[in-house]
Amino acid sequence: MSYGTLSASRHGSVQVIALASDDGMNCYTPEMGEDLVAQLRSAAADPAVAAIVLTAQGRAFCAGAHRSVLAGHVGPSGITIGQEHFITGFAPEFAALPKLTIAALNGSAAGIGMTMSLLCDLRLAVPGARLRFNFAELGLMPGLGSTRRLVELIGLPAAKKLLLCDRTIQSDTAAQIGLVDEIVEPDRLLARALELGEAAAACKPGTLREIKACLEAALDGDLADALAREAQAAARLRGEA
Repeated sequence: MSYGTLSASRHGSVQVIALASDDGMNCYTPEMGEDLVAQLRSAAADPAVAAIVLTAQGRAFCAGAHRSVLAGHVGPSGITIGQEHFITGFAPEFAALPKLTIAALNGSAAGIGMTMSLLCDLRLAVPGARLRFNFAELGLMPGLGSTRRLVELIGLPAAKKLLLCDRTIQSDTAAQIGLVDEIVEPDRLLARALELGEAAAACKPGTLREIKACLEAALDGDLADALAREAQAAARLRGEA
C-alpha cells in the first residue's frame, strides 16, 4: 500500500525517489518509512535501474520525524514510529542495495533525515544547507546504524563531536569532514546526481553489485579477508560472463 508520501520518476537508468509533503518540510512518518521500503525494493529489483537518487520536493530534504508521531500519534498505517520496517530492520538491506545510491540533499535535513542519507553510497548537498543530528537534545538515540556509519565516514572523534556537541553543521563544513561528497548549486543538484547515476550504469553487468558489496565489507576482517572476498566476487562475475 502506498501512503502518498513520495514521488517517483525514471530518468534513463536512474530511479529518482523524492520525499514529498504538503508543507515542503518532508517530516518523517511511519507511512513514509513504509513507502520508502516499497520504492527502494522495487528499484533494487528492476534490472533496468543502475542507480537510485533519494531527494525531496520543497524547501527541505527532511526536517526529522514529525512532531505528532514523536508524541505517539498513530497514522493511516496503524503503527507508531519505531514499529515500521524502515526503522526496525531495513537499514542493512538499504546499505547493501545492489545499485549505486545517492542522497541529493536539496535543503536542510535533521534527525532521521540525516541518518537515512548515511545509508546511501554518496551524498550531494546544496550550499548552506543546515544538517542537524539533534538526537541528544531531544533525548533520542540515533538509529539506522548511524553510530557505525558516522564513524566509518568521518572517524570516531568527529562522530562524537557531531552527535554530542555541534549537532548542527552547514553542508559546506560537512563536505570538509567527508560527511558530504559534493556541494552542488540547487539548479544543478538533480542533474549532477543523474550524471553520477548514469556513470554507474556504464559498469559491466554485476560488477557494480560485487564491487559495492566488497567495499561495504571492507572494514570487516583484515587484508586476507578482503582478498578472499575479491576472489569470490571475481569468480561470480566470471560465471555470469
